[in-house]
Amino acid sequence: MAVRWSLEFVTALEHRDLQASAMAVDSTGTYVILAGRRYIAVKNLDDSDFESIRKFSRQSKYDVNAAEWNPTMHHSELCVISSNQHLEILTWSVGELAPTHLMRAHTRVITDLNWHRSNPNLLASASIDTFIHIWDIRDSRKPALSLSAIAEASQVQWNQTAPHILATAHDGDIKIWDQRKGNSPVQYITAHLSKIHGLHWNPQVETQIATSSQDNTVKFFDINNPRRAEFVLMTNAPVWRARYTPFGNGLITVVVPQLRRGENSLLLWNTDSRSSPVHTFVGHKDVVLEFEWRKQKAGDNDFQLVTWSRDQTLLVWRIEPFLQKLCGYDPDNCRKSDCNENETSDTASEVSFKAVSKAKPLQQEFSLLNVQIPNLKVDKMDPVKRCCIVTASTNNYKVVLHVNFPQTYPNGIPPTFEIGPDSSIEEFLSKRIIQSLLYTAQQRVSKGRTCLEPCLRQFATMLEQWVDSSNVTQLHQQPYLEPEIIGAFNDACIPFPRTSGAKFCSVSTLVCFGRQLHTRRVTPKIDSVTPRALSALGNANRRGNEQLTVISHYIHKQRLRLKQTNRSLKCVITVYDAAGLFTVNRHLAEKYMLDGNVERICKHNASMAESVGRWDLVQAWTLAGLIIKTHQVDQDDMLEHPFGNQLIQSLISHYANNSDVQTAAMLSCVFGKGQEEKYRRKSFLKYFPMTQLASGKKWLKAGGSPYHTIPPADVVADGWVFPLLRVARSNSLDNLKIEALPNLPFEKPPISSFYEYYKLAYAEMLHRWGLLYNRAEILKYLCTPTENHKGVEFLTDCQKCKEPSRTTSCITCKRVSLECIICHTSVRGSANCCLVCGHGGHTKHMRQWFEKYSICATGCGCRCLTEALGMFNF
Repeated sequence: MAVRWSLEFVTALEHRDLQASAMAVDSTGTYVILAGRRYIAVKNLDDSDFESIRKFSRQSKYDVNAAEWNPTMHHSELCVISSNQHLEILTWSVGELAPTHLMRAHTRVITDLNWHRSNPNLLASASIDTFIHIWDIRDSRKPALSLSAIAEASQVQWNQTAPHILATAHDGDIKIWDQRKGNSPVQYITAHLSKIHGLHWNPQVETQIATSSQDNTVKFFDINNPRRAEFVLMTNAPVWRARYTPFGNGLITVVVPQLRRGENSLLLWNTDSRSSPVHTFVGHKDVVLEFEWRKQKAGDNDFQLVTWSRDQTLLVWRIEPFLQKLCGYDPDNCRKSDCNENETSDTASEVSFKAVSKAKPLQQEFSLLNVQIPNLKVDKMDPVKRCCIVTASTNNYKVVLHVNFPQTYPNGIPPTFEIGPDSSIEEFLSKRIIQSLLYTAQQRVSKGRTCLEPCLRQFATMLEQWVDSSNVTQLHQQPYLEPEIIGAFNDACIPFPRTSGAKFCSVSTLVCFGRQLHTRRVTPKIDSVTPRALSALGNANRRGNEQLTVISHYIHKQRLRLKQTNRSLKCVITVYDAAGLFTVNRHLAEKYMLDGNVERICKHNASMAESVGRWDLVQAWTLAGLIIKTHQVDQDDMLEHPFGNQLIQSLISHYANNSDVQTAAMLSCVFGKGQEEKYRRKSFLKYFPMTQLASGKKWLKAGGSPYHTIPPADVVADGWVFPLLRVARSNSLDNLKIEALPNLPFEKPPISSFYEYYKLAYAEMLHRWGLLYNRAEILKYLCTPTENHKGVEFLTDCQKCKEPSRTTSCITCKRVSLECIICHTSVRGSANCCLVCGHGGHTKHMRQWFEKYSICATGCGCRCLTEALGMFNF
């Protein structure tokens, strides 16, 4: 048991042994029930002794999925809990909790339950068995009404104003039922594409319902117009529950517990302005399982929110008047109209005392603030509303900054900053300013210091520096580059840039670029042709004694075009899919198989070729399958068979000569099975990348010449190279035309090794298509050993013994060498580490962290992104 006070909440209960999974607050706001597998506990929230709690043993192997008190005053002592397929009705009387009813009708787990809002005897339950049962506790032997939904129901709730209407959630859909109209729904709403986790009727609008879903949204529907949502509230995580507040236009949301263990906050929204939450409740150390509102006591100005989290902690939050005003509710006006004059005087004095006591530290900071900051004007400082508004003016720029201080400031929580809508700066600069101010404020409040004046000085300095740098940039920016400024350089040896062209890029993609059609029409004919050299221009564009240069030529042409037309000159880039021009086929690459019996592989590949209309490949794969079927030989000797050896080599050579690298590589892999391990033991270096001729001369590998447009074999990023093949002179990847060299008297390499480059070329093609698994499967059939790593290698120093390690575990001490600073588990996949402080972890976790923060997650103070870039002088 632990008791902890805060400015926003009081920790009323902390019991680790309860292991409660459900919570409910009674209609009077006095008692809260906590139900779990081992115990059912009842706590009096009005009791000043926070340690007083009544625990009742419950021996069950099933957890409690839901719990709820009867919301009516007539049966306020009744509480219902669901466990597996049963409903248990409990009665709280004279400090004792006794079971009174046990209702059984569902055949699968009960997912949700809900009491009727006005009839104290009616109860609705939803289950995975697709039924929604409506129970009358006066006859608990069977349901009073059963509604068949076909799909499993995850949520059920009665309408808070219409007594006969209830809503149920089924995956991403909502069904509206009328108790008086049988077991067919009266309305069907397709709400979300993902699962709905929560439903809640608007207590003020009869036809409005809010849904929270796995797709990170909360949608609001009018059941009379269900085709589209009235409005949508976007969040950054799946929403577990979304419920209206009992005041104003507020809404409370929590995230899905099963998926976001690191997010433990509750968010308060104003449904009229849904851009961002108006407040965040921070205090739980684990995810929130359930939350409910506590009934407001007479004369009390603060609403209270009761929450229960997975860390077995119960918190009671005070929703103070300033938060109620953020949701469009003014408690002062309501109190004046509803309360008596005698009650008003005492309550007003208490509220005034609370406001003054909380505003005193902030008021002291405002009084000590030095407002004599250059280019900065303080417009408003309100210690009661805990806000400050300043305006910075530099030249023609005006920026309005809003600073809001939380209740716990400056004890570890920094203020929030917001650039006003009347500001005249770009959005990217606003984000940079807010990010820098938050970092400065966090550094100050982490030590318990105030941060307003340092943040304001930094705000004015950043704006002034940005204005000065922008003026310098505008001063040097010219509409044209005059030849006198840049100098007349001798451009006789410089080729002219292309104004149009075409190139095959990646696999089966043709990229063309050129000028727009209308610009070619208005341009003189002499300008539409790119000159081959500088001498082709002659003296046509020379002015006086000006030396003719490439730059001056194009500046002169640009001025002429701008005089002839006011249209902007743009370059048009067109990307064509040229897959039909080539023999390779991506669909076949996805459907081809290499695993299993060779006969079955050939049959499957032939059917795939037939599906795309490649009848030549159907014949090839069928013929290859007949060879295996007719001659039952071992796979290790397949290519050495007297009939299959020559035929398969002929097939591979035929498709290689016709630039069908895909078929050649597949045949090499299929009929080379068993050869990989055999030839990997032998050295392949005497055959590749050079082949020894009988005359003692050596042939360079294709692409080795610096004047050839095809790169060497080890440069796989721009081209493919095949051994001892003549390749057409082109730097296009998809325009390779392969011709076999004439027979030469050289030492013949092994058959499987001879086709290594077909496999490498096809693997590179699969990589460019994004078929990484297919590429890995092809690479398994390579006979040559993998090359040693060349380049920079990053090693991890063990955190215990400081020894370098290339794996996830240290060889010396056998401990985990790299531990993620976010999830505190060993890193076995993609990782990123800071080169300054050495901290790091999973790439995904590090990216999510630095999207929100700029400092290291360990709290060492390192600004990893900026300081790491500084090491490389970026």
